[in-house]
Amino acid sequence: MSRQNYNEEQILEKKKYIMKIAKDIFYKNGYENTSMIEIAKKAKMAKGTIYLYFSSKKDLFFSLVYEGLEILEKMIKDYTKKTEKGLEKILNMGRAYIDFYRKYPDYYSFVIKYESEKADLDVDESIVINSYEKSEELYDILKLLIIKGINDGSIKEDIDINKTSMLLWLQTIGVVQQYELRKKLYENWDENFSASSILDFYIEFMEKTLKK
Repeated sequence: MSRQNYNEEQILEKKKYIMKIAKDIFYKNGYENTSMIEIAKKAKMAKGTIYLYFSSKKDLFFSLVYEGLEILEKMIKDYTKKTEKGLEKILNMGRAYIDFYRKYPDYYSFVIKYESEKADLDVDESIVINSYEKSEELYDILKLLIIKGINDGSIKEDIDINKTSMLLWLQTIGVVQQYELRKKLYENWDENFSASSILDFYIEFMEKTLKK
């Protein structure tokens, strides 16, 4: 059946179904080892039908990236509402990112692949641009929280807001990514060391770095 025969709600439902199927395959096989043919077969659709809803594998993958960023955004907003001071809100933003990694390993894997690749700002790929814009919105939340912390006295005043925001953003992504890639190796270095504890310690490190 042609997509034109569906209303907007049915089209959205169809896209969500395809994304659900693709999410499991991308997570299991990785982006490079996943084909649209495999997704179509699992979804019990013709390959051409998939292309009625997603222009390419990249389009489909970035739809999942964007969905993951929306989940992360909601978690950040929920976590930062729990406290008043800017510093505590920033620490809770870090906790939200770590809990996103722990609770949604599939979406995290999509987001970190996107975060780890060289930016490709192709204006013809709207879902890719939307993902970059969503990341920028999350970064802006961090920057505004730093300003709030300085204003409410919970964060030291003698910091460069722009540089500190960028460094915290890069550190948080990098710490969690390195933990995921090498946690077994780190635990082999010291049998008394729980690698998972380093993520919680990172929040303490952030607090000592920023606290007035």
